[in-house]
Amino acid sequence: MKDQINLLVRLQEKDEALDLLRKQLAAMPQQIKELERKVADMKAKLEAEQERLQKARMAQREYEAEVEDNIAHVKKSKVRLLSIKSNKEYQALLKEIEDTERSKAENEDRMLAYMEEVERLNQNLKEKEKDLSTVRQNLDSKRKKIESEITEVQEELSRAEKEREKIAKALRPELLGRYEQIKARSGGIAVACVENATCSACHLNIPPQMYNELQKGDSLKFCPHCERFIYWKANSASK
Repeated sequence: MKDQINLLVRLQEKDEALDLLRKQLAAMPQQIKELERKVADMKAKLEAEQERLQKARMAQREYEAEVEDNIAHVKKSKVRLLSIKSNKEYQALLKEIEDTERSKAENEDRMLAYMEEVERLNQNLKEKEKDLSTVRQNLDSKRKKIESEITEVQEELSRAEKEREKIAKALRPELLGRYEQIKARSGGIAVACVENATCSACHLNIPPQMYNELQKGDSLKFCPHCERFIYWKANSASK
């Protein structure tokens, strides 16, 4: 019976190791997805910045054109001044030139503001492009590393599953069946060690007589509270 108890302990340990490996394996692709999402987010922000830059450049060119039109209009108006003889018309044209000069100054201010905006956006764009390139390189590097780790974990998982199968075959069928039933209803833990007369799974005390019998290790015992297989730690296969 001691051999069967040890097999149950080993089976539980192997199942816990398998569960950990499966969780590890399931989490690895998620790490790649998170990096890919980061790259996609940075790319979207970069494209938005490129769009803002394009709009700023268009606005700059529009105000440059307005300034050129203002300059041309002032030149033509000053030429016209030379041929006007009516004082009223002369004053009206001077007012028109003054308004155009004011408009030109305003357009120049807007043009300069957009020039500064273009310069700022250009700088931001270069930084974002550099950051994106770094993250992409990091993604490629981590993807290769994670893919390599996935292969290693898959191989380790395969070995562990074969070892688990050997242990399960060595158990008596009725014990294996009971083990699987308890494991299914008890959160994956069917076997628990007892230390200081306390079940490590439910943390409740074992009756003194049962604890004394448990230390002999010659018969199967179940926790009277959580109904798991229990064993005295000194009798575990790892000792």
